[in-house]
Amino acid sequence: MWFLPRRSHCRSAFGLTGTTTWWTDSGTESSPLRSTQVGKCMMRSESFFTSKECSVAEHTMTWEDFDSSSALLALLLILQGFIDNLDDWDTKGLLRGIKEYSTSVIAKAVTGPFRLLLHYLWYSPSSSSLPLGLVRLANKQISWQLVLSRSARDDFGSVIGKCQVPKDPNPQWRRVAWSYDCTLLAYADSTGTVRLFDLIGSELFVIPPVVSFPGDFSCAVAGLIFLEYTASAQWSAELLVITYSGGLKSYLVSVGTNQNFQENHTFSFSPHHSRGITSAVYHPGQRLLLVGGCESGDNGASKASCSGITAWRALSGSPHYKQVTSYEDDIGSNQRGFFRIPSLRLFSRQGDEKDGVFRMSLSPDGTLLAVIHFSGRLSVWDIPSLKQRTTWSQDQQPGFEEINPEWKTSLERRKKIKDKEQYYPLVDVSWWSDNVLILARCSGSVTVSSVRTLRNLLGKSCEWFEPSPRVTAAHDGGFLSLECEVRLAQKRARFESNLISGTTIEEEEGDDGGDSDSDEESSAKARYFGYIKQGLYYVTEMERFAPPRKRPRTVAKNYRLVSLRSTTPEELYQRKIDNEEYGEALSLAQAYNLDSDLVYQRQWRKSHVSIASIQDYLSKIRKRSWVLHECVERVPENVDAAKELLQYGLKGTDLEALIAIGLSEDGGRFIMPGDVDLDDLPYEDLLSDDEELEMKKDKEKRKRQELLAKVDFSRLTLEQKELCRSRLKLLCYLDRLATYEEILGGPHAAEQKYDAEFFKKFRSQNIVLSARNYARESNVQALNILFTYHGEELLQQRLAILYNFPETTSPHEYAVLLPEACTDERGELALIPWEEQRHREMDWCEAEECRAVLDQSLFDDDSFLYEDSPELQRFRTATPSIELLSDWYRSRAQDIDSTSRQVDCSLSLVRLGKEREIPGLELLADDLVTMETLVYEASCELSLTLKDLQQLSDIDKLRLLMKNSNPERYSKDAVQWMVPFLHRCERHSEGAAKSLLTNYLVSLAQQDLTLPLIIFQHSKPVCQLKIIGNPDQLMEVALECIYSCERDDQLSLCYDILECLPQRGYGPETDITGSLHDKVDKLEKHLSVVEVLEKHGLQKPISYVKNSQNSKEEAHQLMVKLCRHTGRKNPPVSDSVWRALLQDLLDMQQNVYTCLKSETCYQIFVESLLCSSRVENVRLAGQLMHCSMVSQDVPVSMSFRGKGFALKVAYNSSVELVLAAAREYFNSSTALTDPCMGLARACLQLITDCPPAIQEELDLISALSQLEDFSVRILPLQVRLRSNRLSLIQECIAQCSTAYKQSATLLNLASLLRVSGDDDNRRKGQVLTLLAEQALKCLDFKASYIHCQDLMGAGYSPAWEVCSLLGQSEGYRDLGARQELLAFALTHCPPDNIHALLAASSDLQTQLLYQAVNYQMEPANTESGQEVAKADYVKAGTSRDLLHRTTAKTMEVLTTTGLTTKAVLTAVSDHRWWKESLNYLRPIQGHGAGATNQEGVYENGNLERQGCSAFYQELIEDPYVDPSQDVYSSYTEMPQENFAEVLLRTGKLAEAKTEGKTLFPATEVLLQLANDAFPRDMMLALSYLLALPQVLDANKCFEKQCHSALSLQLAAYYYSLQIYSRLVPCFKDKNHTLYQNKGRNGSDLFLEWSEALMGFSSGRKREVKCRNKRQKIERRRKEASRKTSSFCLLEKSQLTSSRCHSHVSLSGCFFFKVKITGLNIEP
Repeated sequence: MWFLPRRSHCRSAFGLTGTTTWWTDSGTESSPLRSTQVGKCMMRSESFFTSKECSVAEHTMTWEDFDSSSALLALLLILQGFIDNLDDWDTKGLLRGIKEYSTSVIAKAVTGPFRLLLHYLWYSPSSSSLPLGLVRLANKQISWQLVLSRSARDDFGSVIGKCQVPKDPNPQWRRVAWSYDCTLLAYADSTGTVRLFDLIGSELFVIPPVVSFPGDFSCAVAGLIFLEYTASAQWSAELLVITYSGGLKSYLVSVGTNQNFQENHTFSFSPHHSRGITSAVYHPGQRLLLVGGCESGDNGASKASCSGITAWRALSGSPHYKQVTSYEDDIGSNQRGFFRIPSLRLFSRQGDEKDGVFRMSLSPDGTLLAVIHFSGRLSVWDIPSLKQRTTWSQDQQPGFEEINPEWKTSLERRKKIKDKEQYYPLVDVSWWSDNVLILARCSGSVTVSSVRTLRNLLGKSCEWFEPSPRVTAAHDGGFLSLECEVRLAQKRARFESNLISGTTIEEEEGDDGGDSDSDEESSAKARYFGYIKQGLYYVTEMERFAPPRKRPRTVAKNYRLVSLRSTTPEELYQRKIDNEEYGEALSLAQAYNLDSDLVYQRQWRKSHVSIASIQDYLSKIRKRSWVLHECVERVPENVDAAKELLQYGLKGTDLEALIAIGLSEDGGRFIMPGDVDLDDLPYEDLLSDDEELEMKKDKEKRKRQELLAKVDFSRLTLEQKELCRSRLKLLCYLDRLATYEEILGGPHAAEQKYDAEFFKKFRSQNIVLSARNYARESNVQALNILFTYHGEELLQQRLAILYNFPETTSPHEYAVLLPEACTDERGELALIPWEEQRHREMDWCEAEECRAVLDQSLFDDDSFLYEDSPELQRFRTATPSIELLSDWYRSRAQDIDSTSRQVDCSLSLVRLGKEREIPGLELLADDLVTMETLVYEASCELSLTLKDLQQLSDIDKLRLLMKNSNPERYSKDAVQWMVPFLHRCERHSEGAAKSLLTNYLVSLAQQDLTLPLIIFQHSKPVCQLKIIGNPDQLMEVALECIYSCERDDQLSLCYDILECLPQRGYGPETDITGSLHDKVDKLEKHLSVVEVLEKHGLQKPISYVKNSQNSKEEAHQLMVKLCRHTGRKNPPVSDSVWRALLQDLLDMQQNVYTCLKSETCYQIFVESLLCSSRVENVRLAGQLMHCSMVSQDVPVSMSFRGKGFALKVAYNSSVELVLAAAREYFNSSTALTDPCMGLARACLQLITDCPPAIQEELDLISALSQLEDFSVRILPLQVRLRSNRLSLIQECIAQCSTAYKQSATLLNLASLLRVSGDDDNRRKGQVLTLLAEQALKCLDFKASYIHCQDLMGAGYSPAWEVCSLLGQSEGYRDLGARQELLAFALTHCPPDNIHALLAASSDLQTQLLYQAVNYQMEPANTESGQEVAKADYVKAGTSRDLLHRTTAKTMEVLTTTGLTTKAVLTAVSDHRWWKESLNYLRPIQGHGAGATNQEGVYENGNLERQGCSAFYQELIEDPYVDPSQDVYSSYTEMPQENFAEVLLRTGKLAEAKTEGKTLFPATEVLLQLANDAFPRDMMLALSYLLALPQVLDANKCFEKQCHSALSLQLAAYYYSLQIYSRLVPCFKDKNHTLYQNKGRNGSDLFLEWSEALMGFSSGRKREVKCRNKRQKIERRRKEASRKTSSFCLLEKSQLTSSRCHSHVSLSGCFFFKVKITGLNIEP
């Protein structure tokens, strides 16, 4: 959409800016905007630019406008110019200063003109130097500039940018230019300032002029040209700025991040154009700059040069431009010579005016140049030769003198017509094509003329615009023209002063300050004298020279941008129709044989439908489809026209048209009845009066029958079917129109109330939907009419439609529409049918045979009625049954209530249904009566619906009725609401009233007896009108109400109800009367109990007493609560109150709670005294119970002496009560100092003999003080509830870092807390374990070892863990103690920990053995040691020294590091150490001595007796037992191991530690051990020999022994075992064959085998004796193990195991396998 600005106010010479009103292309005015900008630029699309001045440009006089004959006149004219431009010239302050100091008239007269003359001479040349023709034509131009780019995307339909430019007083001298790529826009004002903008209107930079003077237009820009610059990528384009003075400046411009400009070069055309430049055009293809100026006076110059046109070639270097001359130019220049004297003139006269170039335009192909001259001449030149092709003077141009015909009717334009010559010249030129020009004149005429003949190609007349329009080149088949319409507002009253008002005004005589028309309307003389007066008035300030005050006039300017395009006759025809030029359109249609229906169609659509419009327009349209479409679709504004239009359409769709279509005789025309063409017969002749219609009725009927006979509906064409469909629709619309008239009240009322918009919707609307809408609007009359005239379509949905009446509408309003039943002839109820009517008779197209062909449904779709309510489908019938009607009334009444809560409407509907004989509504009516009472009388909840009420039971309905009744009106409401409701319920169900009343009163009594009391008070025997008349029912209900009451503050109301009951003997006696009176008597006792409870402040409901009278638990609890409640009273009660309480307890037990014993009452009473939190009461309780098993009874206090108070609580019960009270006090205490703790101690001290349970509680209290000593803050209850009391000990230890030193205190605390119950050993073990752990954490190994010794002495197995930790502590230096600890840990640890502990024990044992090896090489400090080892020491001195030297370093490490395992293993793994150790052993072997004591060995040196261990001496006859090795006869210190045994164990431990990497040479050690063991233990020696790696190495040992029978037998036995092991090898995953003999032990098997092998024999008697001895030995070993500590036993077994790996029988037939500290010996 184009937005074109229109000026509503203009600016005069001294005015301000006004408002600007914007107009759209449709001519509508938008909201006015207040313009405060000095100037504004608008860009449209990407290629359209206009420059607009918000105010009218000021008129500036030039020097050449006046005659130079009068100097005074010239000076005054200059003065006037100075005054007019006072705002622009910066001389106002100067004049004011001169005015202040020169007050005389002479001074003003002299100094003013002189200064003006000096200013004029200084700033010359001024605008007067420009040609007068140029100035004259420039002033005739409009202020806006129009420049078109190369392309446009949206047909200039959108503004892509706006920019603000400063105000220019001379906007006609501005220039605008696009860059070559249309991305930049250059704008130059009249001062020569150039501004560059981008596409969005952002100002990039400003190029100021060199010099600029106000009113001097020689600095204005005559040409603004963009050139493509490719020399450097830094610059985007080259901009040429050519001024009117002839100067050219080239600027390089850059945009983007480095936007800037730089002057490239300058050039001057003054030598060739002495009078300046008037126009410039650039030819990009030829790189020519075409420059236009004034005519040249040179006779020898070319024709182009003489006409002021020169061509310049753009060069890349200096001088940058070179004139392109022809041959005749060269000849002429040679004749003129090199020197030419320029013509100098100070002033120019009008007689010297010359012609020149005003506007130039290149053709699209660049071969022709069109030039407009000052004189109005038009010339066309060839490019680049500049040969004149043709020229036309102004008089030769066709149509130059034509004036706009519309000006003759404008009063304002008549004045301008008087001086018509000023409108003749051409003002703008452009190109339509390469050979067609676009010419615009000052008169506003625009022609598209041929270049050859200048004939107007637009036709006979030109296109008229406002004066001096601007045109663009052709673009997309058209060109743009910009015009400015200037209008003068009506004259207003003369103002006193136009300067004070400050409004925007103009002179009355002028219409545009920028036009020259106002200057030329009056004579020059009058204008000159006017200027003289103004000058004199300024100088002298005399009123006689004051100019006359002129009436201000408002000038409105409206700028339009018009697009002219080429078109075809069809397009022009359509445009004429669009412009409503129907006469010309019909002429075009007739001339070009076009369809005239388009004209009548447009006229028909723009006119109101009436009989006249149908006759004038619609009847002249021949196209049948269009006419039928209008008849069907168009809705007239009045009812008569609507009826006429429908009837007109029916006449064109009758049988005649149907037959004509079938015969293909219609030609698509609209045919009227009788097959008469509308073109031949006027429409008035078709209209007939009513009389004629009646006369022709019969004739038409016969004719219609004949026509129907000609139609075969089964063979209708598509056009015939469409005609029938249109006729059906017209008939439907006509029926709907008749129905609408009836709804409006008849034909007369319809004329006033007819609504075309409503009828448009109603006629095409679904008739069922219309009926539903009328029902929703409660329009009963309209719905009645629809049922009457459209019953065939609606009566089937009658019930569903009635469902759509608003629920708030009273059913009495639409009672006439409700279905009604009556008794038929057979005496049965039946529906009364609806009376239907029709608007007309059935048409031929409505017959079934026609509808079947057209697939037209007779009825409208009604499915939408049941989309939201599918349950209404059951009512979809035209003849519903009586049961269905009853169902409808019920569902509709329920729907009304649920939707609108209008109970009265629902009840009215049901009552109307009962009036219309509809059965089955009685129950619903009763519910609605109840609902009505609830809603309108009882004020029930508004959310209650009928459906909710029906779902309620009768008792709930009764509760709702009486819910909001207050006690003051309760009896009255009960009579008005409750009694009628009970009667209604009694009618439906017998006995319902009694049960309902009972249930209702009982439900009320559960919460409050106030309302039931009112009912009972109005049912007393003395009342006349009783609510409950039956005495038995009264007692039953009263008893049930009292016992149902759940409140405990209703005792007084219960007594009131009791008074309302009849006495015994009143009224008639029934079977249940006696039992009811008994129940009343029982009630009195229950009330007495409640009264007692209430007296003591413990209120209970009656039902509680009744329910608990037979329950021991509840009765017991009740009495406990009563006593406890008394004990908690503050202030405390006295002894008399306690005595009264005990008496009340006994009374309650005797009257009601007979299930309890009196002893129980005493116990409860004593317990309450104990728990009363008072020491006095505790002591008082002690007087009522036995406090000792054997002590005498304490006398009863005087307060308890009397009847029934002699009993005391038994001793066992007393203990339980005291414990319970003490525990309660203890648990409620917050600390040891809490008063409750003293009460607990006082209770416990009542029992004098202190049984264990009492002592435990006292200990627990004592434990609290010790816990506080250890800073353990804990509640007493937490101590009691702590299941793991040991955790308290842990907390004590955690709080005190030296708690492990207070073992006695902690053990006592554990005893008081009963840690581990009564198990003292376990308790001691747990506490000591914790203490040992804490001591170990504190690195106090000694204290930890002391606690561990106690644990090991007590045999506490769980202490193995702390023992293992201490035994593995490297910081503990006592290796023996550590070995003892690890031995205990190994004995008691779980199986999973044995491996780790064995490894640790092995490391420790390795350290001990290493010490033994090193220190056995030194002489003992004892005397006996010195005597025994003296000889050996001398003999083995060398070896001992060497070994000592090799282990010196290791001993140093062991001494400094505390014998760490790593250091020991490092020393043991040294090969040199083993070598030296064995060297130390070999001298001993050589001399038959060892490290052991040799005393007693010589006693069995001959090996006559078998040496054995003391453990097996009873199994062997005459054995030899070494006294030093006998540890069983008496407990003595274990013998010390000899050097060989220690060395063997050390080696095997080292080998096991290194996992076989360090192999120990055990042969020599084993031989030495076997040699030493032969006299003492022969089987041990055999074990050593069996462990030899090589079997034959045993010979060395056997050869050294004495040759006795026993030694020979042992040797034979040794080799026999070796042979058997080779013959029958043993695998590790299988048992040896020796162990697979069932029923015989291994010793027997070996005995037989060895005897057979070696010749021995033995009897059965020896075998039995051996077996008995083994059993006896085993029993002795077990006894010894029990007597000795586990530690000593383990140590002995470890020490003797190295020597007694296997216990062999007398014959030596035991199989053995030894695994001791890594030493494996297998057979």
